[in-house]
Amino acid sequence: MKILLVIHGYPPYYMAGSEVYTYNLARELAKSNEVFVFHRIEDKKIPLYKFTDSCEEGVNIRRINNYEPTNATFYDKYLNPVIDDAFRDYVRIVKPDIVHIGHLSHLSTQIPIIAKREFGLPVLFTIHDFWMFCHRGQLIHPQTSTICPLPNIDQCTRCAAFHYKNESFDSNLIAERNEHIRQSLECVDVFFSPSHTLENFFLDMGVERNKIIYSKYGFNVSQLKKHPKKLHDKITFGFTGRIIHTKGVHLLCEAFEKIQGNAQLVIYGDYENEYGKKLKELYSSDRIMFKGPYHNNDLQKVLDSFDILVCPSIWLENAPLVIQEAQSVELPVLVSDRGGMAELVHDGVDGFTFKLGDSKNLREKMQDIVNHPDSLLALSAPIEKVVSIKEDADICMSKYEELTRKEIVYPHKPSPQRITFITNPDKCNLHCKMCDTFSEANRHRLKENHRPEMDFGVVSNTIERLVHHGLKEIIPSTMGEPLLYSHFEKLVDLCNVHKIKMNLTTNGTFPVKGVEYWGPKLVHIISDVKFSLNGINPEINESIMCGASTKKQLHNIERFIQMRDEAGSTATVTLQCTFMKSNLNELKNIITWAIEHGVNRVKGHHLWKTSEALDCEMLRTPENAALWNQACEECHKIAAGKIKLVNFEPIDLDKPALDSDDTYCQFLGKELWIEYDGSYQICCCPSEVRKEFGDFGNVKDLSPLSMWNGDHYRNFIDNWGSSENCKKCNMRCKRTGGI
Repeated sequence: MKILLVIHGYPPYYMAGSEVYTYNLARELAKSNEVFVFHRIEDKKIPLYKFTDSCEEGVNIRRINNYEPTNATFYDKYLNPVIDDAFRDYVRIVKPDIVHIGHLSHLSTQIPIIAKREFGLPVLFTIHDFWMFCHRGQLIHPQTSTICPLPNIDQCTRCAAFHYKNESFDSNLIAERNEHIRQSLECVDVFFSPSHTLENFFLDMGVERNKIIYSKYGFNVSQLKKHPKKLHDKITFGFTGRIIHTKGVHLLCEAFEKIQGNAQLVIYGDYENEYGKKLKELYSSDRIMFKGPYHNNDLQKVLDSFDILVCPSIWLENAPLVIQEAQSVELPVLVSDRGGMAELVHDGVDGFTFKLGDSKNLREKMQDIVNHPDSLLALSAPIEKVVSIKEDADICMSKYEELTRKEIVYPHKPSPQRITFITNPDKCNLHCKMCDTFSEANRHRLKENHRPEMDFGVVSNTIERLVHHGLKEIIPSTMGEPLLYSHFEKLVDLCNVHKIKMNLTTNGTFPVKGVEYWGPKLVHIISDVKFSLNGINPEINESIMCGASTKKQLHNIERFIQMRDEAGSTATVTLQCTFMKSNLNELKNIITWAIEHGVNRVKGHHLWKTSEALDCEMLRTPENAALWNQACEECHKIAAGKIKLVNFEPIDLDKPALDSDDTYCQFLGKELWIEYDGSYQICCCPSEVRKEFGDFGNVKDLSPLSMWNGDHYRNFIDNWGSSENCKKCNMRCKRTGGI
């Protein structure tokens, strides 16, 4: 079986509990499986997001560099579209049978959604802390260091306001994170909880009972020897782990400093942070020693150097590995009396406990041990069984094998990757004969039901919200001429600010301000610009694109390409036409002109019938199909690898309208349309046709993510192909080995 483990850190770069556990589990699973690890490192000396691959101890590892930006936002703490893409790429390479997540901090909380909805993979999740529901991870008040009750929006907003030093922190950001986390965790099939503390917490937060399994961490117990039942000359209290405030190392130092008698405190862990350096400066002495970090392979030596291990954490903890490592060799432990720590130790029987966060009580407990060292020898063996890593891996494997891979037809992204905003449906300077709004046959609709421009606030709010979730591209209007949108220039600025691309479809007239004004502003934000053109011959083109000047259109396209090339832009240029009987012979001229002028693609679509006057123009008919097929063959001969043709495919009227094994919808689960009035649309077909699909809500009442992840849209994806309109759609694509 191919198993992909996802974790925020991995030895030797990170040696904390969840990282060491994943390291041990990976090596055990690799004895009989192909195991892959996807994790992050943090190195500002190498490029951001650079990755390296290695194989270590039978485990295949991809390390991707990701460090926090200087001015990290709240979104940066849990969302990262670049990491999302890196994970997608690795899944495509590895082709795992299962994804087992350990932690998503410093990665992205969209990974479970990607694994489940895009690749159809079973997803398991080992719970290590409260981070999925608490943005700081440890459910502890940042000012008072007291344990928080169950998270709620008001409480979390105050915490975030303090953490980000922003008194006006928007509570909607907390609500949005909560909703996203709920959607992410819905994609998890099984949760492993190493403590009842976290098991109950996740149940209280709404996770289904049948999804959570209480399963203790496994350890390499066979490689560890029992602790010698002999005390050191000085009673040695030991600490191992991360040296951070919530681990309570300051409590331990403060309490031990007042201990009388023959004793010493040895602290193992990386103290090269502000907190650690301060502690070392305050307390380092011949009695309190800071030893720095150690590799897990040296664990036996470290444990043997202690008479008792102290775990003084001031948060609830899960099931600290350090406690169970000590118990596996029967080294006594002294721990805080709350959370997962208290589940593992029985005071005075197999260890000792003290009141969480109480330095005085900790000092009293340690002083009593120094005064009565034989109490350490009188303790019984640990009551709570320490599980071997083999037993743990066997439990994981049994769950892996229960979960069967679900083959999915359509990848459903965590959020739209592209959005079309119908910014100005009733503003255009041409009246093309095939248009459902501006043609002579349809212009009466403008008077009957004039549609206003889209409120720019809808555009900006939607982009600002979704860019953190993976929005990569926008399309302004596909009905009116987008450059006539009153706020088009602000839209260009928004693309620059958020570093997203604009995919532009324009008629090439560059109305009002001209190509010399718009060209320099557009060349760097454009991914692709589709210039509508239906002929090189002015008579043919202008009979279709009524009101256009073919000469001006061609000049503008040439000039834009020149500006693009001079600027070194990566934008592609496409000539887009509508396949009609009246321009059928002109398609060859369009392709020839495109090749000669540095155009990247020629793209076309078969006609949507928007009026009775278009009956004679349709090519997907018994009368005209052969004409189209002949023209299509000639077009490919001209292109001959010099330019890409899109949708130039022959028609076979004998084939069924929809062959589900051969075609798919290129938009489903990837792209969203928002109408001028804020209503959501899930297809680019004419508005009258779309009504069959139902009402998907309005951005003013329903957030884009709620719509995108809602039951209505998900059901539509699951049942795609049942609609008559989908069966007749001209924009379906042929499969090429996948979607």
